Amino acid sequence: MTEVGPGRFAHPSGGLWLAEQRVLLIADPHLGYAWAQRRRGELGPLGDVVGQVKLLQVVEELAPEQTVLLGDIVHAPKPGPEERALIEETMAALKARTRVQLVRGNHDRGLWKDFGWKAPTEFRIGELVAVHGDCIPACPDGHLVMGHFHPAWSIEDAAGARRRLSVFVVTSKLTVLPAFSPYAGGYNLRVRPWPAELADLVANTRPRLYATTGARVVELRRSRPKPAASGPAE
Repeated sequence: MTEVGPGRFAHPSGGLWLAEQRVLLIADPHLGYAWAQRRRGELGPLGDVVGQVKLLQVVEELAPEQTVLLGDIVHAPKPGPEERALIEETMAALKARTRVQLVRGNHDRGLWKDFGWKAPTEFRIGELVAVHGDCIPACPDGHLVMGHFHPAWSIEDAAGARRRLSVFVVTSKLTVLPAFSPYAGGYNLRVRPWPAELADLVANTRPRLYATTGARVVELRRSRPKPAASGPAE
């Protein structure tokens, strides 16, 4: 892991580890993604178990006292039988290993009706305020953590091979987490302007970008995207 702020560590999975409190923050797991897309007519391979395994592996590794899922916990409302079974199985396995707190995201509009799960809009611990990111609260005296934007950065080697990596966006007052879901393509900050909401938050700062390969976290020491213009979040 790499320390990105006092007591805050970026984990290669895309989670943020609060070492002193032993709390793990994870954004955008999008559980049930492949089944939800199949219900919508996209007949791709069913790989939902990959996200489930990733989530349980990082919890086994860190053994957090509490795990906080920062929104877009599920991918879609009104799950089918297989989708529901996978989501409920994943959450049961997670709760057997750690205390779980849910935070509601824009994909979670059916969370209470479909599963009976309560999810507030924010989580607070000390001076840290964690939200999904579709609605951003004012946080003048604390540190804001959120997901929602799926930040990413593309890299290219000397042979022209390209790869897009998920990234953490970090300032003294803000940490934006990459999407935890292995199926989230990511908002490529190298070639696209900052989303308008993030542009406002990083104005007059020099945000640091930390890329995760899944095995390591590496700070990107090169030119930064321009903090201007707009782009819709997904």
